[in-house]
Amino acid sequence: MPMKMRIATKQIERKLVQVAQKFQKNPSLVLPECRGSCRTCYFEKLKKDIEKLKDEKYVEKMAGKKGFVAAVAATIMLAKQKIPYVAFMKIGDENVYYAKRGKVKDEMLVGIQNWEKPNLRMLAYMDIARKKKVYLFSMPDTILCAEKVPEEFVAFLQKKFSCSAEEYILITWQGKKIPCCSEKNSLLNMKHYFYYPEFEHEIAVEAHVTTIECASQCDTCLIEDALNQKLDYQHYISGEMSDKKFLENYKKKIMWNIEKKKVLIASNRCYGNNADVFIERELQPKEWEREAVMEIIKNERKAIILEQPSAGKLLEKYGVDLQKLKEEYHESEKKTILKNLPTIRGDKLAEFIDDLARTHKVEGKEGVMKKLKGREMNVKEKAIAYAFLHTLGAKGEEWKYGKMEREFGKHLAPHVAQLLQAEGDEYGALLQKLVKEIG
Repeated sequence: MPMKMRIATKQIERKLVQVAQKFQKNPSLVLPECRGSCRTCYFEKLKKDIEKLKDEKYVEKMAGKKGFVAAVAATIMLAKQKIPYVAFMKIGDENVYYAKRGKVKDEMLVGIQNWEKPNLRMLAYMDIARKKKVYLFSMPDTILCAEKVPEEFVAFLQKKFSCSAEEYILITWQGKKIPCCSEKNSLLNMKHYFYYPEFEHEIAVEAHVTTIECASQCDTCLIEDALNQKLDYQHYISGEMSDKKFLENYKKKIMWNIEKKKVLIASNRCYGNNADVFIERELQPKEWEREAVMEIIKNERKAIILEQPSAGKLLEKYGVDLQKLKEEYHESEKKTILKNLPTIRGDKLAEFIDDLARTHKVEGKEGVMKKLKGREMNVKEKAIAYAFLHTLGAKGEEWKYGKMEREFGKHLAPHVAQLLQAEGDEYGALLQKLVKEIG
């Protein structure tokens, strides 16, 4: 790990001095707590040398040497030294500070001088653990040396790394389950707290994600093989990706396999190939959307997957111009509605009545009111307009019409009511009769 230097702030210096004073009072704190038979343990052999560090002269003698005892001695020396400069390493996302002293390896100094952090503390012990083949487990207030994994240590990891999210990677070790969902690789970070080479061979790793739920009764599940596919956890175990990135990739892989199937999915609910249920429950298309929706579902040979269930979202996904589709539908509906009405030409009054009648057939009362809004009209046209409004039960417009226009309009209203119900030749005859009535 590359090391850099910087001027020591008062806060950093104070922290290093506090650690030094702690070991000056009791250097034996660095000795792991033995769990099991420790007669042949390497640290038992170091015990005498560590305890001798209570002697100031011995501390000065050892501080210039190499090895673990020298790292503790060099750290104790900081209790009575000025620390103008500190070294620092980038470990993960953190700058870790320490005082560079003597011939001791930087990692050992980092571990001893950052004792309060159990993951960094392990750096001081890694060389010994590997060479002497001892198992070490770093807890918040101590470090354990054991032949087997201590139960309290696994419980510590469980408490530290467990999360409560719906999606997680489940790591099972020594019978304890640890659900992880960090932005980092929890498995890799766990290994910073101990030395136990069998760890990766003993753990079980499972991904738990929210994928697809069944929303329709299907004779055969078309995506069962995609949902139950086996995973290769090697990239995660080797620390190449974070918990969340692995879960994200897992979900993408599932969806990639599902995309090859002819299934209908909305908001993670799968309807198999049951188009009718899918359309009515999830898409709920408007009349002008329905035909285009049916055409897409009929012709698509792969999965249709929508994050937001709506007919509009489906049509947009397939590049359909919604505004154009709507206009075309209404134009078609208009032609269908008006196909049985004769063409009226020539007489302006007849054309005015015909325009209002056709508008009503296509757009209803609101269409008629919109057509009349702001229109300049003569007395006869006003009477006709009022006759339509009176027939349709439109309120609030009376003030726009004079007494004579309202009375004449009421007289014409029965003729308008008949006209609005008529089609074909009858429509033409009633229209002419209404024109004659107006005079």
